[in-house]
Amino acid sequence: MTGFVGRYQTTMDGKGRFALPARLRAVKGPDGESLLTGSLVLTKGLEGCLTLYPEAEWAEIQRRFASLNFTQRDFRYFSRRFYSSAGAVEPDRSGRILIPGHLISEAALKKDLLVIGVDRWLEIWDPQRYEYYLEQFAGSYEDVAERLSSVHDPGRERE
Repeated sequence: MTGFVGRYQTTMDGKGRFALPARLRAVKGPDGESLLTGSLVLTKGLEGCLTLYPEAEWAEIQRRFASLNFTQRDFRYFSRRFYSSAGAVEPDRSGRILIPGHLISEAALKKDLLVIGVDRWLEIWDPQRYEYYLEQFAGSYEDVAERLSSVHDPGRERE
């Protein structure tokens, strides 16, 4: 399997740790090693979640940011919020990640967590917040798929 997929229920202990689901830990990179070993980066995500990036994906995000215009006020604001909330995390021998307190507050996390695979990264949600997000999203799954199919993707050849 390539990429992170699926939806997993887990719990956070009193110290702010949660276990990465075994199926996600089994996802391998091009080198055959698990993408979730070694240094990972956990940061504030969008729509109220946290985002966990494997090292290679984080490097790609940094590369993209470096090409943006730092003179734009919105870019500076977003960069400050994004990078200041980020931190390196490393799974322990049991596959647990420690979530820093400021990120627990930022995402309004409680004991029950929802971890979802989003291809190149993982998102960590409060389950109720995720359900609310889905309910509030404008349009059905099919409507969104139709709108996205009309977006030109220069990296993809047209058939």
